[in-house]
Amino acid sequence: MSPTNSPIYDTHFAHTLAVAMNDFHAALTKRWREKYVDAIKNDDYDYPTYIVREGSPTDQQLWDAHTKAARCHIVFGDCKYIKWVDGGQKGPLSAVRCEGDTGTNGKTVEVPGTPADGGGLVKVPPHIRCGIGDNLKLIDQWAYGERDAIYFKMPLFDAHDQHKLQEAHDALLTAGRRLGLNRTPTQAAQPGFQPADDNDLINIVNSLSGERDQDNDFWAGWTGLGADHAKDGFFKTCVPTFDNQSLIIGSVANLYAMRGAIIQKCRNNTLYSAQSATKACGETAVTKTDLREFWDDLGGLGAAVGVYSAVETAGIGGVVGASLSLAGWLGGKLFPSTSTISYTEEVEEIVRTLSGKIDELKTKLAEMEEAYLQKVKQLRATIDSIKSADLELFDLTGKNPEGDHAKPGKGGGYTANVDTILGISKACFDAGNAYDGVTTLVNETDDADQDLAGEDGSHTEGDKALIDVRNQLKGFLSTTTGRYIVAAREVEKAAKSYSATEDDQRDAFNRIMSDWRKDHIGEVHVHGDPNDLARATDRH
Repeated sequence: MSPTNSPIYDTHFAHTLAVAMNDFHAALTKRWREKYVDAIKNDDYDYPTYIVREGSPTDQQLWDAHTKAARCHIVFGDCKYIKWVDGGQKGPLSAVRCEGDTGTNGKTVEVPGTPADGGGLVKVPPHIRCGIGDNLKLIDQWAYGERDAIYFKMPLFDAHDQHKLQEAHDALLTAGRRLGLNRTPTQAAQPGFQPADDNDLINIVNSLSGERDQDNDFWAGWTGLGADHAKDGFFKTCVPTFDNQSLIIGSVANLYAMRGAIIQKCRNNTLYSAQSATKACGETAVTKTDLREFWDDLGGLGAAVGVYSAVETAGIGGVVGASLSLAGWLGGKLFPSTSTISYTEEVEEIVRTLSGKIDELKTKLAEMEEAYLQKVKQLRATIDSIKSADLELFDLTGKNPEGDHAKPGKGGGYTANVDTILGISKACFDAGNAYDGVTTLVNETDDADQDLAGEDGSHTEGDKALIDVRNQLKGFLSTTTGRYIVAAREVEKAAKSYSATEDDQRDAFNRIMSDWRKDHIGEVHVHGDPNDLARATDRH
Protein backbone atom coordinates (compact mmCIF):
# COMPACT_ATOMS: atom_id res chain seq x y z
CA MET A 1 0.00 0.00 0.00
CA SER A 2 1.29 3.42 -0.88
CA PRO A 3 2.09 5.66 2.10
CA THR A 4 -0.48 8.10 0.72
CA ASN A 5 -3.23 5.55 1.39
CA SER A 6 -2.19 4.92 4.98
CA PRO A 7 -4.53 6.48 7.53
CA ILE A 8 -2.88 8.52 10.25
CA TYR A 9 -4.09 6.84 13.44
CA ASP A 10 -2.15 9.17 15.71
CA THR A 11 -4.23 10.35 18.67
CA HIS A 12 -1.66 13.00 19.60
CA PHE A 13 -1.34 14.48 16.16
CA ALA A 14 -0.68 18.03 17.35
CA HIS A 15 2.54 16.75 18.91
CA THR A 16 3.50 14.90 15.73
CA LEU A 17 2.87 18.03 13.71
CA ALA A 18 4.75 20.18 16.23
CA VAL A 19 7.78 17.89 15.87
CA ALA A 20 7.56 18.18 12.08
CA MET A 21 7.38 21.95 12.39
CA ASN A 22 10.37 21.89 14.74
CA ASP A 23 12.22 20.09 11.97
CA PHE A 24 11.13 22.86 9.63
CA HIS A 25 12.27 25.51 12.11
CA ALA A 26 15.72 23.93 12.34
CA ALA A 27 16.03 23.56 8.57
CA LEU A 28 14.73 27.09 7.96
CA THR A 29 17.18 28.49 10.52
CA LYS A 30 20.08 26.78 8.78
CA ARG A 31 19.00 27.92 5.33
CA TRP A 32 18.28 31.47 6.54
CA ARG A 33 21.70 31.74 8.16
CA GLU A 34 23.30 30.65 4.89
CA LYS A 35 21.39 33.32 3.01
CA TYR A 36 22.35 35.94 5.57
CA VAL A 37 26.05 35.05 5.51
CA ASP A 38 26.10 35.00 1.71
CA ALA A 39 24.59 38.49 1.76
CA ILE A 40 26.93 40.07 4.29
CA LYS A 41 30.01 38.58 2.65
CA ASN A 42 29.03 40.63 -0.41
CA ASP A 43 28.03 43.68 1.67
CA ASP A 44 24.47 43.01 0.52
CA TYR A 45 21.28 43.80 2.41
CA ASP A 46 19.29 41.17 0.48
CA TYR A 47 18.11 39.07 3.40
CA PRO A 48 14.72 39.09 5.15
CA THR A 49 14.16 39.69 8.84
CA TYR A 50 10.58 38.44 8.70
CA ILE A 51 8.45 36.75 6.03
CA VAL A 52 4.86 35.84 7.00
CA ARG A 53 4.92 36.69 10.68
CA GLU A 54 4.14 40.24 11.68
CA GLY A 55 7.33 41.99 12.75
CA SER A 56 10.14 40.71 14.89
CA PRO A 57 9.57 38.29 17.78
CA THR A 58 12.30 40.08 19.75
CA ASP A 59 13.26 43.65 20.61
CA GLN A 60 16.96 42.88 20.16
CA GLN A 61 18.58 44.93 17.42
CA LEU A 62 20.46 43.30 14.58
CA TRP A 63 24.22 43.85 14.83
CA ASP A 64 25.26 46.01 11.89
CA ALA A 65 27.54 44.02 9.61
CA HIS A 66 27.90 46.92 7.18
CA THR A 67 30.11 49.35 9.16
CA LYS A 68 33.73 49.73 8.04
CA ALA A 69 35.06 47.85 11.04
CA ALA A 70 32.59 45.02 10.46
CA ARG A 71 33.50 44.91 6.77
CA CYS A 72 37.21 44.66 7.61
CA HIS A 73 36.48 41.80 10.00
CA ILE A 74 34.29 39.95 7.50
CA VAL A 75 36.60 40.43 4.51
CA PHE A 76 40.07 40.25 6.12
CA GLY A 77 39.60 38.89 9.62
CA ASP A 78 38.67 35.21 9.16
CA CYS A 79 35.35 35.38 11.05
CA LYS A 80 34.80 32.11 12.90
CA TYR A 81 30.99 32.43 12.72
CA ILE A 82 31.12 32.76 8.94
CA LYS A 83 33.43 29.75 8.76
CA TRP A 84 30.97 27.79 10.93
CA VAL A 85 28.08 28.57 8.59
CA ASP A 86 30.11 27.88 5.46
CA GLY A 87 31.27 24.60 6.99
CA GLY A 88 27.72 23.26 7.34
CA GLN A 89 26.89 24.55 10.84
CA LYS A 90 28.26 21.45 12.53
CA GLY A 91 28.07 21.48 16.31
CA PRO A 92 26.25 24.07 18.44
CA LEU A 93 26.49 27.77 17.71
CA SER A 94 27.25 28.38 21.39
CA ALA A 95 30.56 26.55 20.99
CA VAL A 96 31.85 29.00 18.39
CA ARG A 97 34.19 31.83 19.47
CA CYS A 98 35.35 34.73 17.30
CA GLU A 99 38.07 37.23 18.30
CA GLY A 100 36.84 39.89 15.90
CA ASP A 101 40.14 40.24 14.02
CA THR A 102 39.93 43.10 11.48
CA GLY A 103 43.06 42.17 9.52
CA THR A 104 44.98 45.39 10.40
CA ASN A 105 48.05 43.54 11.67
CA GLY A 106 47.56 44.68 15.23
CA LYS A 107 47.24 48.37 14.42
CA THR A 108 44.40 50.85 14.58
CA VAL A 109 43.92 52.38 11.17
CA GLU A 110 41.90 55.36 10.00
CA VAL A 111 40.00 54.72 6.79
CA PRO A 112 36.97 56.12 4.95
CA GLY A 113 33.76 54.90 6.52
CA THR A 114 30.73 53.28 4.92
CA PRO A 115 27.22 54.70 4.72
CA ALA A 116 26.49 52.71 7.84
CA ASP A 117 29.13 54.79 9.65
CA GLY A 118 27.56 58.04 8.51
CA GLY A 119 30.42 58.93 6.16
CA GLY A 120 33.84 60.47 6.84
CA LEU A 121 36.90 58.81 8.29
CA VAL A 122 36.57 56.12 10.93
CA LYS A 123 39.08 54.28 13.06
CA VAL A 124 39.26 50.51 12.76
CA PRO A 125 40.97 48.78 15.74
CA PRO A 126 42.82 45.45 15.45
CA HIS A 127 39.89 43.64 17.06
CA ILE A 128 36.20 44.39 17.43
CA ARG A 129 33.38 42.67 19.19
CA CYS A 130 31.97 40.35 16.48
CA GLY A 131 28.18 40.47 16.57
CA ILE A 132 27.57 37.96 13.79
CA GLY A 133 27.00 35.23 16.39
CA ASP A 134 24.27 37.36 17.96
CA ASN A 135 22.68 37.81 14.55
CA LEU A 136 22.76 34.08 13.91
CA LYS A 137 20.95 33.59 17.23
CA LEU A 138 18.39 36.16 16.14
CA ILE A 139 17.82 34.28 12.89
CA ASP A 140 16.91 31.20 14.96
CA GLN A 141 14.27 33.32 16.72
CA TRP A 142 13.02 34.74 13.42
CA ALA A 143 12.68 31.23 11.99
CA TYR A 144 10.81 30.09 15.09
CA GLY A 145 8.49 33.05 14.72
CA GLU A 146 7.73 31.95 11.14
CA ARG A 147 7.22 28.40 12.39
CA ASP A 148 4.71 29.56 14.99
CA ALA A 149 2.89 31.88 12.59
CA ILE A 150 2.21 28.88 10.34
CA TYR A 151 1.75 26.16 12.97
CA PHE A 152 -0.93 28.00 14.90
CA LYS A 153 -3.15 28.37 11.86
CA MET A 154 -2.87 24.70 10.90
CA PRO A 155 -6.02 22.56 11.37
CA LEU A 156 -4.76 20.14 14.00
CA PHE A 157 -7.35 17.34 14.35
CA ASP A 158 -5.29 16.33 17.35
CA ALA A 159 -6.94 13.54 19.37
CA HIS A 160 -9.38 12.17 16.77
CA ASP A 161 -9.14 8.38 16.87
CA GLN A 162 -9.36 7.13 13.28
CA HIS A 163 -9.33 3.54 14.55
CA LYS A 164 -12.61 4.14 16.37
CA LEU A 165 -14.16 5.89 13.40
CA GLN A 166 -13.13 3.04 11.14
CA GLU A 167 -14.50 0.48 13.58
CA ALA A 168 -17.80 2.37 13.69
CA HIS A 169 -17.87 2.55 9.89
CA ASP A 170 -17.16 -1.18 9.60
CA ALA A 171 -19.78 -2.05 12.23
CA LEU A 172 -22.35 -0.12 10.20
CA LEU A 173 -21.41 -2.02 7.06
CA THR A 174 -21.69 -5.33 8.90
CA ALA A 175 -25.14 -4.27 10.11
CA GLY A 176 -26.03 -3.20 6.59
CA ARG A 177 -25.05 -6.55 5.14
CA ARG A 178 -27.32 -8.29 7.63
CA LEU A 179 -30.09 -6.15 6.24
CA GLY A 180 -29.52 -7.31 2.68
CA LEU A 181 -26.60 -5.16 1.62
CA ASN A 182 -23.42 -6.78 0.43
CA ARG A 183 -20.62 -5.79 -1.91
CA THR A 184 -19.84 -8.35 -4.61
CA PRO A 185 -16.29 -8.97 -5.86
CA THR A 186 -17.21 -7.88 -9.40
CA GLN A 187 -18.15 -4.43 -8.10
CA ALA A 188 -14.67 -3.35 -7.08
CA ALA A 189 -14.68 -0.53 -9.63
CA GLN A 190 -18.15 0.64 -8.65
CA PRO A 191 -18.70 -0.27 -5.00
CA GLY A 192 -22.30 -1.07 -4.21
CA PHE A 193 -24.53 -3.29 -2.11
CA GLN A 194 -26.40 -6.28 -3.47
CA PRO A 195 -28.66 -8.83 -1.76
CA ALA A 196 -26.51 -11.41 -0.01
CA ASP A 197 -27.06 -15.14 -0.44
CA ASP A 198 -28.03 -17.45 2.41
CA ASN A 199 -28.59 -14.62 4.84
CA ASP A 200 -31.10 -15.69 7.50
CA LEU A 201 -32.63 -12.28 8.06
CA ILE A 202 -33.01 -11.69 4.31
CA ASN A 203 -34.76 -15.04 3.87
CA ILE A 204 -36.99 -14.40 6.86
CA VAL A 205 -38.13 -11.00 5.60
CA ASN A 206 -38.65 -12.41 2.10
CA SER A 207 -40.90 -15.09 3.56
CA LEU A 208 -42.83 -12.75 5.82
CA SER A 209 -43.41 -10.30 3.00
CA GLY A 210 -45.12 -13.05 1.01
CA GLU A 211 -42.46 -13.98 -1.50
CA ARG A 212 -43.26 -17.39 -2.92
CA ASP A 213 -40.75 -20.16 -3.41
CA GLN A 214 -41.03 -23.91 -3.77
CA ASP A 215 -40.08 -24.67 -0.20
CA ASN A 216 -41.86 -22.00 1.76
CA ASP A 217 -45.31 -20.64 1.02
CA PHE A 218 -46.42 -19.24 4.36
CA TRP A 219 -49.45 -17.33 3.25
CA ALA A 220 -51.08 -20.07 1.17
CA GLY A 221 -51.93 -21.80 4.43
CA TRP A 222 -53.59 -18.77 6.00
CA THR A 223 -56.26 -16.91 4.07
CA GLY A 224 -59.31 -14.94 5.00
CA LEU A 225 -59.94 -11.70 6.83
CA GLY A 226 -57.39 -12.35 9.59
CA ALA A 227 -54.67 -13.06 7.09
CA ASP A 228 -55.68 -10.09 4.97
CA HIS A 229 -55.42 -7.78 7.95
CA ALA A 230 -51.97 -9.12 8.81
CA LYS A 231 -50.65 -8.98 5.26
CA ASP A 232 -52.10 -5.59 4.40
CA GLY A 233 -50.99 -4.05 7.69
CA PHE A 234 -47.92 -5.26 9.51
CA PHE A 235 -46.39 -7.60 6.98
CA LYS A 236 -46.78 -5.16 4.12
CA THR A 237 -44.19 -2.97 5.83
CA CYS A 238 -41.50 -5.65 6.27
CA VAL A 239 -39.69 -5.07 2.98
CA PRO A 240 -39.90 -1.24 2.93
CA THR A 241 -38.64 -1.14 6.53
CA PHE A 242 -35.84 -3.58 5.74
CA ASP A 243 -34.68 -1.75 2.61
CA ASN A 244 -35.02 1.75 4.01
CA GLN A 245 -33.00 0.80 7.06
CA SER A 246 -30.37 -0.73 4.79
CA LEU A 247 -30.06 2.49 2.83
CA ILE A 248 -29.94 4.61 5.96
CA ILE A 249 -27.21 2.44 7.49
CA GLY A 250 -25.17 2.59 4.28
CA SER A 251 -25.59 6.35 4.05
CA VAL A 252 -24.56 6.83 7.69
CA ALA A 253 -21.50 4.64 7.04
CA ASN A 254 -20.63 6.85 4.08
CA LEU A 255 -20.88 9.93 6.27
CA TYR A 256 -18.56 8.37 8.85
CA ALA A 257 -16.16 7.74 5.98
CA MET A 258 -16.52 11.37 4.91
CA ARG A 259 -15.59 12.61 8.39
CA GLY A 260 -12.61 10.24 8.40
CA ALA A 261 -11.52 11.50 4.98
CA ILE A 262 -11.69 15.14 6.12
CA ILE A 263 -9.50 14.31 9.11
CA GLN A 264 -7.07 12.34 6.95
CA LYS A 265 -6.80 15.03 4.27
CA CYS A 266 -6.01 17.73 6.83
CA ARG A 267 -3.53 15.59 8.75
CA ASN A 268 -1.89 14.33 5.59
CA ASN A 269 -1.57 17.72 3.97
CA THR A 270 -0.33 19.63 6.99
CA LEU A 271 2.30 17.00 7.74
CA TYR A 272 3.33 16.61 4.12
CA SER A 273 3.53 20.36 3.62
CA ALA A 274 5.76 20.76 6.65
CA GLN A 275 8.01 17.89 5.59
CA SER A 276 8.32 19.05 2.01
CA ALA A 277 9.16 22.59 3.17
CA THR A 278 11.85 21.10 5.41
CA LYS A 279 13.31 19.23 2.47
CA ALA A 280 13.17 22.36 0.34
CA CYS A 281 15.40 24.02 2.92
CA GLY A 282 17.95 21.33 2.22
CA GLU A 283 17.30 19.09 5.21
CA THR A 284 15.68 15.69 5.60
CA ALA A 285 12.79 15.58 8.05
CA VAL A 286 13.41 13.23 10.96
CA THR A 287 9.76 12.49 11.74
CA LYS A 288 8.84 8.88 11.07
CA THR A 289 5.78 9.53 8.92
CA ASP A 290 6.72 10.43 5.36
CA LEU A 291 3.64 10.74 3.19
CA ARG A 292 5.41 12.02 0.10
CA GLU A 293 2.27 13.18 -1.70
CA PHE A 294 -0.19 15.99 -1.24
CA TRP A 295 -3.90 15.10 -1.23
CA ASP A 296 -5.79 17.21 -3.71
CA ASP A 297 -9.60 17.09 -3.90
CA LEU A 298 -11.26 13.94 -2.61
CA GLY A 299 -12.33 12.44 -5.91
CA GLY A 300 -15.97 11.44 -6.29
CA LEU A 301 -16.93 12.68 -2.84
CA GLY A 302 -20.32 14.05 -3.86
CA ALA A 303 -21.36 10.87 -5.62
CA ALA A 304 -19.94 8.52 -3.02
CA VAL A 305 -21.76 10.07 -0.10
CA GLY A 306 -25.13 9.94 -1.77
CA VAL A 307 -28.31 9.41 0.18
CA TYR A 308 -31.36 7.96 -1.39
CA SER A 309 -35.06 8.64 -1.31
CA ALA A 310 -37.61 6.29 0.15
CA VAL A 311 -37.86 2.82 -1.29
CA GLU A 312 -41.14 2.25 -3.07
CA THR A 313 -43.51 0.31 -0.83
CA ALA A 314 -43.14 -3.21 -2.16
CA GLY A 315 -45.92 -4.81 -0.16
CA ILE A 316 -46.64 -8.51 -0.27
CA GLY A 317 -44.46 -10.23 -2.83
CA GLY A 318 -41.68 -7.63 -2.69
CA VAL A 319 -38.09 -8.78 -2.81
CA VAL A 320 -35.69 -7.39 -0.24
CA GLY A 321 -32.36 -5.82 -1.09
CA ALA A 322 -31.37 -2.25 -1.85
CA SER A 323 -28.36 -0.82 -3.65
CA LEU A 324 -26.21 2.05 -2.44
CA SER A 325 -22.83 3.25 -3.67
CA LEU A 326 -20.31 2.93 -0.85
CA ALA A 327 -17.54 5.40 -0.21
CA GLY A 328 -15.22 2.92 1.49
CA TRP A 329 -12.91 3.79 4.35
CA LEU A 330 -10.30 6.25 3.06
CA GLY A 331 -10.28 4.52 -0.29
CA GLY A 332 -12.45 3.63 -3.22
CA LYS A 333 -14.68 6.56 -4.00
CA LEU A 334 -12.83 8.76 -1.50
CA PHE A 335 -9.39 7.96 -2.85
CA PRO A 336 -7.80 11.32 -3.60
CA SER A 337 -5.83 12.59 -6.51
CA THR A 338 -2.34 13.52 -5.38
CA SER A 339 0.42 15.89 -6.33
CA THR A 340 3.71 17.25 -5.09
CA ILE A 341 4.56 20.76 -3.91
CA SER A 342 7.23 22.60 -5.86
CA TYR A 343 9.50 24.99 -3.96
CA THR A 344 12.17 27.36 -5.07
CA GLU A 345 15.37 27.50 -3.04
CA GLU A 346 14.66 30.99 -1.77
CA VAL A 347 13.93 31.20 1.95
CA GLU A 348 11.09 33.67 1.47
CA GLU A 349 9.33 31.53 -1.14
CA ILE A 350 9.65 28.35 0.92
CA VAL A 351 7.94 30.02 3.87
CA ARG A 352 5.31 31.75 1.73
CA THR A 353 4.52 28.54 -0.17
CA LEU A 354 4.07 26.59 3.07
CA SER A 355 1.93 29.34 4.57
CA GLY A 356 -0.12 29.55 1.36
CA LYS A 357 -0.73 25.80 1.32
CA ILE A 358 -2.08 25.96 4.86
CA ASP A 359 -4.33 28.89 3.92
CA GLU A 360 -5.64 26.89 0.95
CA LEU A 361 -6.24 23.89 3.19
CA LYS A 362 -8.19 25.99 5.69
CA THR A 363 -10.41 27.24 2.87
CA LYS A 364 -10.87 23.71 1.57
CA LEU A 365 -11.63 22.45 5.06
CA ALA A 366 -14.47 24.96 5.40
CA GLU A 367 -15.84 23.78 2.05
CA MET A 368 -15.59 20.10 3.05
CA GLU A 369 -17.27 20.73 6.40
CA GLU A 370 -20.13 22.51 4.64
CA ALA A 371 -20.48 19.67 2.10
CA TYR A 372 -20.51 17.18 4.97
CA LEU A 373 -23.22 19.15 6.78
CA GLN A 374 -25.36 19.34 3.65
CA LYS A 375 -25.07 15.58 3.09
CA VAL A 376 -26.23 14.91 6.65
CA LYS A 377 -29.12 17.33 6.20
CA GLN A 378 -30.03 15.63 2.95
CA LEU A 379 -30.16 12.25 4.67
CA ARG A 380 -32.22 13.63 7.54
CA ALA A 381 -34.70 15.26 5.14
CA THR A 382 -35.02 11.99 3.24
CA ILE A 383 -35.75 10.08 6.43
CA ASP A 384 -38.31 12.68 7.47
CA SER A 385 -40.12 12.18 4.17
CA ILE A 386 -40.73 8.48 4.83
CA LYS A 387 -43.72 7.36 6.89
CA SER A 388 -42.98 5.66 10.16
CA ALA A 389 -44.40 2.27 9.12
CA ASP A 390 -41.79 2.05 6.35
CA LEU A 391 -38.98 2.83 8.77
CA GLU A 392 -39.83 0.71 11.82
CA LEU A 393 -42.75 -1.55 10.81
CA PHE A 394 -46.48 -1.11 11.22
CA ASP A 395 -47.46 -0.18 14.77
CA LEU A 396 -49.20 -3.17 16.35
CA THR A 397 -50.02 -1.34 19.58
CA GLY A 398 -53.68 -2.02 20.28
CA LYS A 399 -54.12 -3.91 17.00
CA ASN A 400 -54.66 -7.63 16.60
CA PRO A 401 -53.22 -9.20 13.43
CA GLU A 402 -55.60 -12.11 13.98
CA GLY A 403 -58.49 -9.93 12.80
CA ASP A 404 -62.01 -11.32 13.04
CA HIS A 405 -61.46 -14.92 12.04
CA ALA A 406 -65.09 -15.83 12.81
CA LYS A 407 -66.17 -13.95 9.70
CA PRO A 408 -65.55 -15.35 6.22
CA GLY A 409 -62.67 -13.85 4.30
CA LYS A 410 -62.61 -12.55 0.76
CA GLY A 411 -64.24 -15.03 -1.60
CA GLY A 412 -66.03 -16.66 1.31
CA GLY A 413 -64.49 -18.61 4.16
CA TYR A 414 -60.91 -18.89 5.17
CA THR A 415 -58.03 -21.30 5.46
CA ALA A 416 -56.40 -21.61 8.86
CA ASN A 417 -53.54 -24.07 8.96
CA VAL A 418 -51.96 -23.62 12.38
CA ASP A 419 -48.76 -25.22 11.16
CA THR A 420 -48.46 -22.41 8.63
CA ILE A 421 -49.51 -19.71 11.06
CA LEU A 422 -47.02 -20.87 13.68
CA GLY A 423 -44.38 -20.88 10.95
CA ILE A 424 -45.10 -17.18 10.47
CA SER A 425 -44.89 -16.66 14.24
CA LYS A 426 -41.55 -18.47 14.38
CA ALA A 427 -40.22 -16.32 11.53
CA CYS A 428 -41.21 -13.20 13.48
CA PHE A 429 -39.45 -14.46 16.61
CA ASP A 430 -36.36 -15.20 14.51
CA ALA A 431 -36.53 -11.78 12.87
CA GLY A 432 -36.83 -9.99 16.20
CA ASN A 433 -33.89 -11.85 17.70
CA ALA A 434 -31.81 -11.25 14.57
CA TYR A 435 -32.71 -7.57 14.51
CA ASP A 436 -31.45 -7.20 18.06
CA GLY A 437 -28.01 -8.22 16.78
CA VAL A 438 -28.19 -5.51 14.12
CA THR A 439 -29.15 -2.98 16.77
CA THR A 440 -26.20 -4.06 18.91
CA LEU A 441 -23.81 -3.44 16.01
CA VAL A 442 -25.14 0.07 15.47
CA ASN A 443 -24.98 0.75 19.21
CA GLU A 444 -21.24 0.03 19.05
CA THR A 445 -20.76 3.19 17.01
CA ASP A 446 -21.31 5.22 20.21
CA ASP A 447 -17.63 4.64 21.03
CA ALA A 448 -16.61 6.93 18.17
CA ASP A 449 -18.93 9.81 19.03
CA GLN A 450 -16.16 12.00 20.47
CA ASP A 451 -14.16 11.46 17.28
CA LEU A 452 -16.94 12.78 15.07
CA ALA A 453 -15.56 16.26 15.50
CA GLY A 454 -14.03 19.24 13.76
CA GLU A 455 -10.46 20.46 13.84
CA ASP A 456 -10.62 21.68 17.44
CA GLY A 457 -12.12 18.43 18.76
CA SER A 458 -15.64 19.77 19.27
CA HIS A 459 -18.70 18.54 17.39
CA THR A 460 -19.52 20.58 14.32
CA GLU A 461 -23.11 21.16 13.26
CA GLY A 462 -22.70 18.30 10.81
CA ASP A 463 -21.35 15.97 13.50
CA LYS A 464 -24.22 16.77 15.84
CA ALA A 465 -26.73 16.15 13.06
CA LEU A 466 -25.06 12.85 12.12
CA ILE A 467 -25.13 11.63 15.71
CA ASP A 468 -28.83 12.54 15.84
CA VAL A 469 -29.50 10.57 12.64
CA ARG A 470 -27.52 7.62 13.97
CA ASN A 471 -29.53 7.72 17.22
CA GLN A 472 -32.73 7.90 15.17
CA LEU A 473 -31.57 4.81 13.26
CA LYS A 474 -30.98 3.01 16.55
CA GLY A 475 -34.57 3.86 17.46
CA PHE A 476 -35.87 2.42 14.18
CA LEU A 477 -33.97 -0.80 14.74
CA SER A 478 -34.96 -1.30 18.38
CA THR A 479 -38.61 -0.53 17.58
CA THR A 480 -38.49 -3.01 14.71
CA THR A 481 -37.00 -5.60 17.07
CA GLY A 482 -39.83 -5.15 19.53
CA ARG A 483 -42.55 -5.13 16.88
CA TYR A 484 -41.38 -8.40 15.36
CA ILE A 485 -41.50 -10.05 18.79
CA VAL A 486 -44.94 -8.58 19.52
CA ALA A 487 -46.14 -9.72 16.09
CA ALA A 488 -44.76 -13.20 16.78
CA ARG A 489 -46.75 -13.41 20.00
CA GLU A 490 -49.90 -12.06 18.40
CA VAL A 491 -49.70 -14.48 15.48
CA GLU A 492 -49.11 -17.30 17.96
CA LYS A 493 -52.31 -16.23 19.70
CA ALA A 494 -54.09 -16.25 16.36
CA ALA A 495 -52.92 -19.80 15.70
CA LYS A 496 -54.16 -20.87 19.12
CA SER A 497 -57.50 -19.22 18.47
CA TYR A 498 -57.85 -20.94 15.09
CA SER A 499 -56.86 -24.29 16.61
CA ALA A 500 -59.89 -24.17 18.88
CA THR A 501 -62.19 -24.53 15.86
CA GLU A 502 -61.03 -28.00 14.76
CA ASP A 503 -59.69 -31.04 16.57
CA ASP A 504 -56.92 -31.74 14.04
CA GLN A 505 -55.79 -28.12 14.21
CA ARG A 506 -55.76 -28.24 18.03
CA ASP A 507 -53.68 -31.42 17.96
CA ALA A 508 -51.30 -29.82 15.48
CA PHE A 509 -51.00 -26.74 17.66
CA ASN A 510 -50.21 -28.75 20.78
CA ARG A 511 -47.67 -30.89 18.90
CA ILE A 512 -45.87 -27.89 17.40
CA MET A 513 -45.79 -26.02 20.69
CA SER A 514 -44.26 -29.09 22.35
CA ASP A 515 -41.57 -29.11 19.67
CA TRP A 516 -41.02 -25.41 20.19
CA ARG A 517 -40.37 -25.91 23.86
CA LYS A 518 -37.88 -28.69 23.16
CA ASP A 519 -36.04 -26.64 20.53
CA HIS A 520 -36.28 -23.33 22.45
CA ILE A 521 -38.27 -21.81 19.60
CA GLY A 522 -40.17 -18.70 20.53
CA GLU A 523 -37.67 -17.70 23.18
CA VAL A 524 -36.83 -14.01 23.16
CA HIS A 525 -33.22 -12.87 23.27
CA VAL A 526 -33.34 -9.13 22.90
CA HIS A 527 -32.20 -6.16 24.95
CA GLY A 528 -35.20 -4.68 26.70
CA ASP A 529 -38.88 -5.48 27.01
CA PRO A 530 -40.31 -6.10 23.50
CA ASN A 531 -43.61 -4.49 24.51
CA ASP A 532 -41.78 -1.32 25.52
CA LEU A 533 -39.65 -1.36 22.38
CA ALA A 534 -42.72 -1.81 20.18
CA ARG A 535 -44.71 1.07 21.62
CA ALA A 536 -45.96 3.82 19.36
CA THR A 537 -43.35 6.47 18.62
CA ASP A 538 -43.72 10.17 17.86
CA ARG A 539 -42.60 9.49 14.30
CA HIS A 540 -45.34 9.64 11.71
